Amino acid sequence: MGNMANPYFESSLGYVSSNHSLSWTTSYDFEAPTAAGATTTQTWRTGLTLTYGLTSRINSTAGVYYHHDENTGGTGPIGTQDSFDLTLGLRYTINKHFTLHLDYNHTTLGSLGSTPGYSRNTYFGGLTYTY
Repeated sequence: MGNMANPYFESSLGYVSSNHSLSWTTSYDFEAPTAAGATTTQTWRTGLTLTYGLTSRINSTAGVYYHHDENTGGTGPIGTQDSFDLTLGLRYTINKHFTLHLDYNHTTLGSLGSTPGYSRNTYFGGLTYTY
């Protein structure tokens, strides 16, 4: 078997203002196969995140992300799979040590061959201590 090159690319672009920021990231890579019989998976990811300071103590975050996999086997294409994520979050700074957070995430994953896709909602909450 001969030599094989696996290109990798990642970029990010950000904008920061006094009370908000916007960032965009994208990447392209060859990763471990995600489908039975696949030998190669080309993966492309991209996402946009907005953070906005509502008050001096409350920050909000919203993000949207897309992930695309193309699976290839020894004889050609096996299938593609796409996923979409939407995230929403709030952070409340109680004092210099404690921050309360609430987050929501919606994920939709497309089917791949005989493997069905799914859609799910996830909720998180917590308290962070910084010393």
